[in-house]
Amino acid sequence: MLKKTPFMLGLPGLTLSEEDHQRLKTIRPQGIILFARNYESTPQIKKLIQDVKSILGKDTLVSVDHEGGRVVRFPQALPELPAPRILGESRDPEKVRSYSRRAAEALLDWGINLNLAPVVDILRPDSHPRMIDRCFGTEGTLVSEMAIAFIEGMQEAGVQCTAKHFPGIGPAREDTHDTGTIVDLSREELEEIWQPFRATIKAGVDWVMVTHATYPSLDPKSPATFSSTIIQDILRKDLGFQGSIISDDLEMGAIANTYSVGKAAIMCLEAGCSIASLCLDTKLQDEAYEAFTKHNT
Repeated sequence: MLKKTPFMLGLPGLTLSEEDHQRLKTIRPQGIILFARNYESTPQIKKLIQDVKSILGKDTLVSVDHEGGRVVRFPQALPELPAPRILGESRDPEKVRSYSRRAAEALLDWGINLNLAPVVDILRPDSHPRMIDRCFGTEGTLVSEMAIAFIEGMQEAGVQCTAKHFPGIGPAREDTHDTGTIVDLSREELEEIWQPFRATIKAGVDWVMVTHATYPSLDPKSPATFSSTIIQDILRKDLGFQGSIISDDLEMGAIANTYSVGKAAIMCLEAGCSIASLCLDTKLQDEAYEAFTKHNT
């Protein structure tokens, strides 16, 4: 089979159209990411995943954002997974591990082998409201403990996990889904919010997701997604992360409002991301692949 390209692609619907089939065959992404739009029933989504793997291979990454609470794509079909805030308030890592393991067993039964969770950002008084229930808490030690339990539960069942959003969007006042945001903290202040990243890396988390926020004290010129200083010098060298690094969705406003998708894909990969993710628009997926191909020939 031909070598895969460093992309994670969303699918438009419940089944693979001929166009979808051809796109996957042409782009050969390392993985796909599933959303609520891809689910109608358990047999249907299992077949969708099987069809993707028949094109791309059994080793294909099949991912989902399964954080808990409102960030659960298929709540009607999977075991209950409370919001991270609720789990954090329990201060019971064994409860977190149990919930996580049970959720992972159901995901793996479908063929999903990568969870783009947990959020390991530390909640702050100035955090964006959308982060309140997605964070385990306001204390670095608590977030670390809960996140490690979540990761261990998933891994015990055979599902890889992702610590996000490096270098930390707890202090971000704007939502990168909509617009660019600047986290104007010193390096010393950022070091404090990296406690859960350091802890989960030490515990063996498989992936880290990099955010689109900009951190002037680290790199005044680039969003973290495009910063080799943040990805290679800090995440790789300083924090010692040796696993895979995935960008947040390049279709988010923080990137799409300023950069073409082709340029964004090339920049994030050159900065050190292992995979560039494009979650919705198939035309943008084609555009990113074309730019990547031209850049590498």
